[in-house]
Amino acid sequence: MLTLDREQTSAPSYKILNDSIKETFTAIDRFEWQAVDEILQMREQQLYREVGYQSFEEYCQAELSAWGGYRRINQLLGAKKVRDTADELGEHK
Repeated sequence: MLTLDREQTSAPSYKILNDSIKETFTAIDRFEWQAVDEILQMREQQLYREVGYQSFEEYCQAELSAWGGYRRINQLLGAKKVRDTADELGEHK
C-alpha cells in the first residue's frame, strides 16, 4: 500500500496510485472476511454472553454499531453464505 508523502512536490503516477488503490481494497477485503470469521465464532460459541449480552443482536448493536451494527453484520454473514455456496458450486463443476 502506498503511503503518500504529504510534502511530495509531484503527484504520483497513475500506475503507482492505481496499484496502491487496488492493494488497499485487497487488504480491506481480506480483513473484512477475517472479521466475518471472527463474528461467526462469537455467534456460534455465544461468547457475547460472557459479558452479559442476552443475544447476538444485542451484542452487535452495542459493540459493533460504529460498523453498522446488527444490520451490517447480517449483510456480511449473508455475503459469506453466498461466497461459500459459490465456492462449493465451483468445486463441483
